[in-house]
Amino acid sequence: MVERVEADKERIRGILVTSAKKTFFAGAQLDNVLKLTAADAPAGFRSIEALKRCFRRLETMGRPVVALLNGAALGGGWEVALAAHARFALDDPKIQFGTPEVSLGLIPGATGITKTVRLLGLMAAQPYLMEGKLFGPREAMELGLVDGIGATMDDLREMALAWIAEHPHATQAWDRKDYRMPGGTPASPKIAMGLTVAPAMLTAKTHGLYPAAQAILETMVEGAMVDYDTATRIESRKLAKIMVGQNARNMITAFFFNLNAIKSGKSRPAGFTPWKPQRVGVLGAGMMGAGIAHANASRGIACVLKDVSIDKAQAGIEAIRRITAPLVAKGAHGRGEAGEAAGAGHAHRQCGRPEGL
Repeated sequence: MVERVEADKERIRGILVTSAKKTFFAGAQLDNVLKLTAADAPAGFRSIEALKRCFRRLETMGRPVVALLNGAALGGGWEVALAAHARFALDDPKIQFGTPEVSLGLIPGATGITKTVRLLGLMAAQPYLMEGKLFGPREAMELGLVDGIGATMDDLREMALAWIAEHPHATQAWDRKDYRMPGGTPASPKIAMGLTVAPAMLTAKTHGLYPAAQAILETMVEGAMVDYDTATRIESRKLAKIMVGQNARNMITAFFFNLNAIKSGKSRPAGFTPWKPQRVGVLGAGMMGAGIAHANASRGIACVLKDVSIDKAQAGIEAIRRITAPLVAKGAHGRGEAGEAAGAGHAHRQCGRPEGL
């Protein structure tokens, strides 16, 4: 595609990157990663670098490139969007963007780390890279990662064409002579101070068992000290090593394939049609019982909490209220919803044991 665009360069004013699916691009085919061994790392590095050369040719061709995000752009899909000079997204709170690779034992190695650091800065980029935090179109606007949002694809197309007309010779921010990394480089005293404790904080969280998080931190810092092209090469080397490791295979198998199988109902016994209970009883209102009651109540299933005394059952309800209070403060729960969730568990005193139990 890049070769075709280069051949047509003199006949075009810009490029729109779009998707014919409901999602923009949900990421790579992870089953291919499961087949890799340590011997595949050199070939993997070359493959990653070849992909990045296509991105780089597109970015530096001298024509504006705009991505129209009609749905989710995750992992490699978000990195494709970052290859554009501008992005416009549908105003839909259900749409998610970001690089969640760390949750699968991988790193955003198709320029995701390098570009996110250069767009947001070392400190601001950490939650989105090291924790895999996702975000919607409006948050992307606030972060400066999306240039506009619209109600329909026609709206996005109009905005994109207007942007192309205004930026006929668009370049990436880091290719401009006046570019400065937001917040400063690792040489900045404030940044350097934070980076001295970052490895210790990471080890305290992961106990050294998540090499992807460590590789992301290394790539962020090392890449921030060199030019863009060198930074992306560092990123490729880290990914080539991480993606052939046993840790990545284990996490992809458990948290992607197995979890999706469970969500799709493959673990459900044959011959039983799905049903939703109207009321659930939970015996024991301690930490686990209150958590189970909250999980059900937050999905609209009424719960009865039973314990050896009313006071203990009431303590379970108060624990649920403490869980929902921060969500209300963040706007993730309405106050009515939180009240319903907390009120769905009724305190009952259990006197004795029912016959036959």
